[in-house]
Amino acid sequence: MDIKDKDGITMKLDLKNKNILITGAATGMGRASAIEVSKHGANVILADINSEGLKEVSEKLKTIGSNFRIVQMNVTSIDETEKKIFEAEKYFDGGINTLVHFAGALEGSMVDIDELEPETWDRIINLNLSGTYNVVRAVAKLMKKRKSGVILLTSSGAGVHSPGSSPAYSASKGGTHGLTFHLQNYLSKHGIRIHDILPGSIRSPLKEGQLKEALENTGDQEHFEKSSEELGEPDGVAKIVAFIISDEATYLKGSIITR
Repeated sequence: MDIKDKDGITMKLDLKNKNILITGAATGMGRASAIEVSKHGANVILADINSEGLKEVSEKLKTIGSNFRIVQMNVTSIDETEKKIFEAEKYFDGGINTLVHFAGALEGSMVDIDELEPETWDRIINLNLSGTYNVVRAVAKLMKKRKSGVILLTSSGAGVHSPGSSPAYSASKGGTHGLTFHLQNYLSKHGIRIHDILPGSIRSPLKEGQLKEALENTGDQEHFEKSSEELGEPDGVAKIVAFIISDEATYLKGSIITR
């Protein structure tokens, strides 16, 4: 991604000073973002519970000469999350100065609230909302000491400005959006810039799984095919992510909505 200055001169986005922790890095937008920021010189820590996915994206990053490390991490465990993030803090000089948090899941698509299994609710809230808390809690401890950093969380249109297909997912993403507002007020005084990104329907295992679950629950083949055809590509979101976390975006505030 290139940007233009006030005189219309194209400048290359430079992320060489960024040590970026990306959760959910094995697939989808996390994977695409890891590749994109690596192209601009960032040091990257890939975190995910998906070991096979981490192996695959690692091979891709090797081909572009990326400086990266991998961390297999379950963000639903507060102790494991803090331990592994504190270890990852030592991987690159200057420590983790940027967080891009994509780890999440979507279940219960097109299931009415009175039919949603409590186990599904607990699982999605625990991963999407409590997992966000676990990651941000650990990273904030490190960034506050340095009085600088960038945190980018993932909310969604679902639960923020429109209804979603899953009550648990909508609640978790609405909660993440609310947490972002709190963090902006609380952490900005420590020199930390906070945003959340609200992606639309983007091709990923999460979204494709949601569409398949909706098809199973509704039998609406026409809607499934139309929605599948309209999915955006994660590479487009990754380019926006690279700009948001860059030093060129210091005047940016609040939430960013993508297609």
